[in-house]
Amino acid sequence: MNVFDCHFHIETGLEKYDIETSGKNIIFNSIESYREHHSLASKHDTVSLIFDYKERLDEVKSIVDGGGINALKIHSRIQKLAEADYPALIEKMIAFDPKTPIIVDAFFFGDDLEFQPSLPFIVKLARQFPEIPVIVAHCGGYDVMKFFYHLRKLPNIYFDLSISLAYMRSTSVYADFKNLINFGERGRVMFGTDYPYIVPSVQLGVFNQMADELNMPSEKRNEILYTNARSVFSSSLVS
Repeated sequence: MNVFDCHFHIETGLEKYDIETSGKNIIFNSIESYREHHSLASKHDTVSLIFDYKERLDEVKSIVDGGGINALKIHSRIQKLAEADYPALIEKMIAFDPKTPIIVDAFFFGDDLEFQPSLPFIVKLARQFPEIPVIVAHCGGYDVMKFFYHLRKLPNIYFDLSISLAYMRSTSVYADFKNLINFGERGRVMFGTDYPYIVPSVQLGVFNQMADELNMPSEKRNEILYTNARSVFSSSLVS
């Protein structure tokens, strides 16, 4: 069965990447990393770039205008985004007029509580850009049910399973992810790893275990593992 990894970091190379895929969405959380490593992407891969709007928006625009960017990324902890920053971010995004999907990190982690993911911001973003896919990276982590039930009725929201399945596999949150996979719209749930922060084969193994436990038909499994993400990111391919 084909696999498209919707959430992948290439800086450490592929030596420890232990699953076969038909493509990956390579995420760059800094402009420097993009400039150094984006040439490593294969013809089967897509590329996503951090939306560094505070001081380097012109550089982001230049890279996007140059072609080859398939999505923009917002990461509250890396970018040090507090609640007070989100109105300005929305204004910058509106002026930027994005034509590609927007990925928003939604993995709660660490003691920097002032910079954790914001569910209200994701709602506002999805409503502001109803024609653009807004991808909830990591599905909210341990808060997956909160994110799922508040966002599921927004038709442009997609759920990215990366890292969370393997990270939470020995916790009560495992059941919550089964609920998301079972009841989420089959066209809006996507497999990813977040390599190198998780072992890809472990992430894939947990997903397949869940799918087996849910008696998931092969066509739905294929959609989550491959078709959904390939469709979302490839639809924004820039030559």
